[in-house]
Amino acid sequence: MRDTFLRLLSDYERNMLYDMMEDDEESSYRAKIILLKDEGYTVPEIRRAINHHDINIRKWIHRFNEQGVEGIMSKLHKHRSIKLTVEIEKKIVEIASKNPREGYGLPFSTWSLRVLAGYVSKELDLVDSISHTEIRNILLKHGIKYHRQSKITLGSSTDPEYNLKKRGLKN
Repeated sequence: MRDTFLRLLSDYERNMLYDMMEDDEESSYRAKIILLKDEGYTVPEIRRAINHHDINIRKWIHRFNEQGVEGIMSKLHKHRSIKLTVEIEKKIVEIASKNPREGYGLPFSTWSLRVLAGYVSKELDLVDSISHTEIRNILLKHGIKYHRQSKITLGSSTDPEYNLKKRGLKN
């Protein structure tokens, strides 16, 4: 098998790769792959040096060739924390508390966490993106429990008007 090609590195990229060697474990090993390849090592030699599979080594070399240093950075570096305001949380709770078919004209009668996350971000554009885990945490914070079988349901609440609110008799 032919050895995998690595394009020429600029001095800036080389310095960035050396800096990445001090980062988290994932970025460090990816940078090491590129630097070893730049020094003339073959993929099998790199495999012996870092103890990773040839396919992964080639993947990171190809990704570096196409996208540069950004292509091999760990996703942890790229993650942007979203700021949820109290108003957005209340809106999510309000949406989760309503039947999707009756309240929003959707073709299903219960929310799943993933569907609710997609609806909140794509359909309503309340946030750029939100995970189903963040949705669950918001709902738990506001007393709504997620049950895998019955999807999202109002949980037991300390609110004395809970049953009225549940039946839609009180807002």
